[in-house]
Amino acid sequence: MKKRLIALLLTMLILCAPLTAFAENADETGGTIEPAEPALPAGTTLIDEEALNSWMDGYIAEHGLNGSRQDFSVGFCYTATGDCWFYNADTWMYSASLYKVPVSMLIAEKVAAGELTQESIIMGTTVEYLESTALVYSNNTSGHNMVDYLGGTYLGKCSDMTIPYTDLSEEYFDQNFYDLSYYTARYMTQVMKTLYDNPERFPHVMEFLLQALPDNYYNIKLGDRYEIAQKYGSYEEPNGNKNNHCAAVIYTPTPIIVTVMTRNADYFETRIAEVGSYLADYSLTLDARAEQLRIEEEERLAAEAAAAQAAAEAAVSAGNQSPDPPASGTGGSGMSSAQGTEAQARSSKLPMILLGLAGLIFILILVLLVIDRRNTPGGTGRVASPAARTAVREREQSRASESPARKPKTEKRADTPTAEKKEYRPRH
Repeated sequence: MKKRLIALLLTMLILCAPLTAFAENADETGGTIEPAEPALPAGTTLIDEEALNSWMDGYIAEHGLNGSRQDFSVGFCYTATGDCWFYNADTWMYSASLYKVPVSMLIAEKVAAGELTQESIIMGTTVEYLESTALVYSNNTSGHNMVDYLGGTYLGKCSDMTIPYTDLSEEYFDQNFYDLSYYTARYMTQVMKTLYDNPERFPHVMEFLLQALPDNYYNIKLGDRYEIAQKYGSYEEPNGNKNNHCAAVIYTPTPIIVTVMTRNADYFETRIAEVGSYLADYSLTLDARAEQLRIEEEERLAAEAAAAQAAAEAAVSAGNQSPDPPASGTGGSGMSSAQGTEAQARSSKLPMILLGLAGLIFILILVLLVIDRRNTPGGTGRVASPAARTAVREREQSRASESPARKPKTEKRADTPTAEKKEYRPRH
């Protein structure tokens, strides 16, 4: 019985092998070629820098932000493409409390690496307390304690440790960055982008920033429309310079990163909110443009897939026909109309061919099963039960006892008279 089953399985495998190969060949040559997933073309740039520069020039002039001791810097990143726009973004200003973001990221990296947990005690309190109070409430003591734990200086604020959060070379950084924690809008925008792109690398930081200042800075204009993860900094230096900044991830339909840094700007909080609101609205126009580009890219990929499909069908047709002169009107290249029709017809017959082969295998298996059952005891095509087999053996033994005994040929002995051989003598 086992041998028969093995034979059945081998038969099925032998028949299925060409069927599988046929199906794979159909996928390669006669099946449908799906277009690739549509996406924005590589290197797509959506931001119109000239338009934004023109608007910013007008805004600064309108609000008198171009005085001799005034500075107004902006960094903007559209996260869908990574496009960035910067305005006066390489002016170094005292960071104030902005430093608490990259310093918290340094602590959070240790949590992600398993060196610390949110419940770990450092500087007399938990990691969670230090991060939350520094980011949500801008607590200076918590910020300084994190700097001390990391081995930074009171004025430098671990600045040198945070350079890897940007793609800026060391030559970019002013000495005041290392010694006095001076930042630029370009630097801070890149730090925020690194944070946005890697939430698992910096656990809990974005969570705390989402809770900060629900009624201030960017939330003044946008708080009722979008979630905002922001950190402000405000500090008046001994020389009288008033620094007021805010860096944020604004969760528009496609999130954006906005950094505004100001020095000696009047109504700084309102100005920061207005610039953030303008850039949030501007990002909606980028969304529309990006969607249009995706549609165009999808159409292009679909056209490429259709061309590849036609080429595959032409290759199948050319492989199954002897070379013939090109049909009139084809110019000696490509498939004729008849060839294209034949390729389509052959492709449409594929399901019927597969179904027919599957039916043939099924019928063959049934035939083999029937033959196997007919060879069972009793010849009835049913598998005999133990009782039935016993009854058959008893009937055979009864018949054997009633019939005359017959000596098998093997019982003859060579020494009996019947077994004696006559001597053969040739005639003379």
